[in-house]
Amino acid sequence: MSLSHAASRKKPATRLPRWQRWLILVCLLGFLVFFFPVFGRIVNIANLSAMAGFLLLAAVFRWWPGFLALLKRFWSRPWSRVLLLLCGAAILSVTLLLAVLCGRVVSRLHAAPDRPCATVIVLGCQVRGNTPSLLLRYRIQTAADYLTDHPEAVAILSGGQGSDENISEAECMYRSLTRMGIDPARLYREDTSTVTLENIRNSMALMEREGLQAPAVIVTNNFHICRALEMAEDLGLPAQGLAARSNWYSLPTYVLREALALVQYGLS
Repeated sequence: MSLSHAASRKKPATRLPRWQRWLILVCLLGFLVFFFPVFGRIVNIANLSAMAGFLLLAAVFRWWPGFLALLKRFWSRPWSRVLLLLCGAAILSVTLLLAVLCGRVVSRLHAAPDRPCATVIVLGCQVRGNTPSLLLRYRIQTAADYLTDHPEAVAILSGGQGSDENISEAECMYRSLTRMGIDPARLYREDTSTVTLENIRNSMALMEREGLQAPAVIVTNNFHICRALEMAEDLGLPAQGLAARSNWYSLPTYVLREALALVQYGLS
């Protein structure tokens, strides 16, 4: 048999149905949405788990007939059927829960106070050496704008010093705000907290000690507002949120991370 004749008898490559190709494309786009922040050194459980999930879904849609055959094989066995139902219910429940929590986070992305407040609480964020990170710079600028527009307000700058930071986050915010023309007498440094709950609890203690008035305006990045306000409510602090911006390319990752953080906070 000639080579040309043998080649002519080969089965032509089958093309994937359009619906499969579209779903694979959607999954790959989802992967890229959560992969892009890696270039900005943003790597956390949110984007790692999202990237893994989208790649897994893309593989399922690529080999859909084989996946269905595998499911049928498991479904034919009683114990495997129970396991499949439990796994499916767990995946569906987690997905719905995260969707609801992400919706709550997104609903606060543009939070702004509806009335002036005399006390501002600026939540700390990473300091790179002596320099505020990009997210912290956004918080500082938002606080400076509010303090400029409301000259009667004072601010609590809340954030301790991490092991990789040369100065505390409170000190970094203090230096930045004073360089921007804010009177140092209007600024109070709270430099012992390490997490959001401590930020708010320690700021409340400082408010009581210094006789500062509630309600307070909490300044943090837009994706962080929802959790900060929930913690303030749980601690009994009347507060409104003032959202500082964040980078568009990192927002999906941070929204998902905040949803996961809300789950952790609810379980704690």
